[in-house]
Amino acid sequence: MELVQQTMRALAFLSRLPVSGRWFNGYDGALHDTVRGFPLAGIIIALPASIVLLISALLDLPHIVDALLTIAALILTSGALHEDGLADVADGFYGGNTVETRLSIMKDSSIGSYGALALIVSVFIRAALLAAILDEVGAILASIVVIGTEAASRGTLVKFWQSLPSARAGGVADRAGTPKEDEANAALATGAIILAIGYGIAGGLLAVVCAVLLTGIVFYGFAALCREKIGGQTGDTLGAVQQLATISLLLGLVIAL
Repeated sequence: MELVQQTMRALAFLSRLPVSGRWFNGYDGALHDTVRGFPLAGIIIALPASIVLLISALLDLPHIVDALLTIAALILTSGALHEDGLADVADGFYGGNTVETRLSIMKDSSIGSYGALALIVSVFIRAALLAAILDEVGAILASIVVIGTEAASRGTLVKFWQSLPSARAGGVADRAGTPKEDEANAALATGAIILAIGYGIAGGLLAVVCAVLLTGIVFYGFAALCREKIGGQTGDTLGAVQQLATISLLLGLVIAL
């Protein structure tokens, strides 16, 4: 029951889906206490997009259109939460020369050239990879892949959150607290299990191994970049790492296929 409660609370933060207020009885608002539910919330967030993918495939649309509609559904369901983080990180990391300037740019709600380009490239790459997966395994297995990817990428987000110190006092991630290591590991393991099932069905053991290895490289590379640019993590970097993990997971699967 506690895991279900954590999942529903995580879902309320990670998406625009309606969540009953009964799940928040006695809740003190500590987001870091919900992290075990992040991968399971990812499954729920992925379901509308998976349905869109299946319907689009039934209409015999080009696979790139299927993929773009699926990504659009994900963006609508999540409220572009992670895309916003990716754009802010791109603007801040490459638009500022000091830690203070970068953090200030990231806090600004307006979007700059780096952020806009990052979003365009991210959507384009995800669409191209998902279209390639559709070509290889078909709509049913591709929909399972979407579910596995959304779960695993949010497990990765939690571990990234726990692994780096907060870079901005009073920021979203700082106010949310830091997840405990065992809970972060549990979230990561849950995401990995869901990924292994989905990717294993679609592409076998090689697909799982390629996806995990590539995402591990991206995880540590982006962590090093965050330490260099701002000294740690913020809410924006958590959104960005979810997007980067999504790309690396899908890319690993495509390589294996």
